[in-house]
Amino acid sequence: MTTTALPKPYTRLSELLPALKAIAILQIVLYHIWAYTKGYLKFSEITEILTGNGVKGLVEGGLNFFCLMGEQGVHIFLIASGFGLATSWWKSYQKIPNNPNIIALIPFWKRRLLRIFPLYWIAHGLALLIYWINPEWVPFGQEVWGQGGLTIAAAIFASLTTLRNFIMPFYTFLNGAWWYVGLIVQLYLIFPFLIRWGKRWGWQNLLINSVVISLLYRGLIVLLPVSDTITDRLLRGAFFPSRLFEFVLGMVLAIALLEQNSGSDQLLNWSQNLLFKRRWLGFLIIFWALGLACDWASEETLMAWRIPADFFLGIGQFFVLFQIINYLPSLKPWLNPIGDTSYGIYLIHMNLETGLWVGMGFISFYWLRLFMVVAIACFLGGLFDIAGNWIIKQGLKNPPFSSPK
Repeated sequence: MTTTALPKPYTRLSELLPALKAIAILQIVLYHIWAYTKGYLKFSEITEILTGNGVKGLVEGGLNFFCLMGEQGVHIFLIASGFGLATSWWKSYQKIPNNPNIIALIPFWKRRLLRIFPLYWIAHGLALLIYWINPEWVPFGQEVWGQGGLTIAAAIFASLTTLRNFIMPFYTFLNGAWWYVGLIVQLYLIFPFLIRWGKRWGWQNLLINSVVISLLYRGLIVLLPVSDTITDRLLRGAFFPSRLFEFVLGMVLAIALLEQNSGSDQLLNWSQNLLFKRRWLGFLIIFWALGLACDWASEETLMAWRIPADFFLGIGQFFVLFQIINYLPSLKPWLNPIGDTSYGIYLIHMNLETGLWVGMGFISFYWLRLFMVVAIACFLGGLFDIAGNWIIKQGLKNPPFSSPK
């Protein structure tokens, strides 16, 4: 492409990403608070509620099913991250004809890690403050605090550096949701090499091989003689191969929609069909349902059902929700502010949920209390994102040891 105007399909998806991220973070916050207060109900337990108490059971079971689905919001963030990074790369290196550079490693890593780590470190300060106010409000990794100063220091260091993903005793320390930060850092580190792969052997080749790598890795993890807890963490995304496909899917979506005249016709066709053709909606809903069925079946029977679950979920959920939002544009102004501050909400909502739940104890009706806590957690998380990023920008403008002008 030599024109400055970006293709309309790309622009449409890019404009709707904040709304998709808003839905994802609302799902995640709802799921975590529901799981904390309900005790991580399984599919079979919800089914019993659904079938055992008449109309009340149907309503109660339906609400619980809705909350259980919230665990899957991470798929949207992974695809959105791959899409955003590939877009940024393309605008920097591929939009200019005959640009000899593929990607500059160190500047890329520096930019991305500066985007991730400062707010993440500030979230640690907030978590430690909340723990100091009331240790019971930070129930994650409580066993670490009783093991002495050296272990606590090691846990904090592992968390600050995201090495927590590989050290199971520290995996949930301070915040059970922070494994995602470690995962996205790993994906950022390998992104330049994925770009080189796509440039050399083709984007379709990259996408197909990412599916193969993810499925083989997930199959290997299921076969390991380890506990179900460790298996779940490794499948969830402690190490990047488990979720590589979703990240690469976002990358390839961006490239296909941006390079409409570059020979990637097959990629462009399936991308636009899944995004904009209503006739594909039923197929995508089936994919989403298959993913949920595999994920939930793994809790009751064989963990092997988890192997293909995220493949179906990643495709089904992302494209179904995009089609819905695409045909309901009036939702966008309401969702965008949440999506734009979703990182801050993600970082601190689990550290807020216990105190908020206790503080809202005067509300006796469970579901009203739940949704009120979700709303307040998202609001405070949004403020944290805005305030934290403002502090970071001021610090970058005026480094504490810079020489006076």
